Amino acid sequence: MKIYVVTHKKVNNKIPENYSFIQVNAIKNGKNYDLTDADYEDNISLKNPYYCELTAAYSIWKNDKENDVVGLVHYRRFFVKNRLFTSYKHYLSEKQITKDLKNYDFISTKLYMIPCTNKEHLMDSVYEKDYDYLRETISNVYNEYLETFDEVMKDNKTYLLNMFITKKENWDKYYEWLFRIFDSMEQKVDMTGYSDREKRLYGFLSERLFTVYVLHNSLKVKSYPCIIVGESKIKILRQKIARKFKVFHYNFQSKRTKK
Repeated sequence: MKIYVVTHKKVNNKIPENYSFIQVNAIKNGKNYDLTDADYEDNISLKNPYYCELTAAYSIWKNDKENDVVGLVHYRRFFVKNRLFTSYKHYLSEKQITKDLKNYDFISTKLYMIPCTNKEHLMDSVYEKDYDYLRETISNVYNEYLETFDEVMKDNKTYLLNMFITKKENWDKYYEWLFRIFDSMEQKVDMTGYSDREKRLYGFLSERLFTVYVLHNSLKVKSYPCIIVGESKIKILRQKIARKFKVFHYNFQSKRTKK
């Protein structure tokens, strides 16, 4: 088992023994860790500005031949049983993960409820033409998923953050599915004039596509809270209260139709 901790810079976080840092965008920024997304001949490190943590996920898919269970978390975000216990000693253990994967296909975040549809939420980050390319690509490449895709986009629930733990065979199946969609979509997408945030297109899209994949295949997900390293317990308690009383502070932009 190995849980990969994605980072783009050198950090001083302590992590459990079966966790390992993997640096992304290393082909551009140089090597700060023993393991990077550019270490293998088969890599997409150069695409990191567009794919975010997926360049690490790709390397795990293509090059990890040793581990039966793999996972991906972020250098500031980790799964815990209780958000009030934020020490690295409380990150999900190998024992707990092994137990969960006997009954579940994936360990991931909670199914977030957002105060708008998933499509509207995406329009805060991506252009509508790229959303249309995505839908068209799914229709052409995996038409059997199109109905589920439309249902998810009309709904207001989704898994986020591209963080999950699963058996390596499940990891491989999911990322083969995901990158087949993106490889086809790349042939049409033109990012000329996009800001750095707008270029993170495939990272944004993949969060919702994980939800599509899980629901379409009726997969079982064990959800855990996600802590942010350095976040105060007062802020965590405020967030718990806000969720309990359904208090949201979110304003999404108008639909992006340019370009």
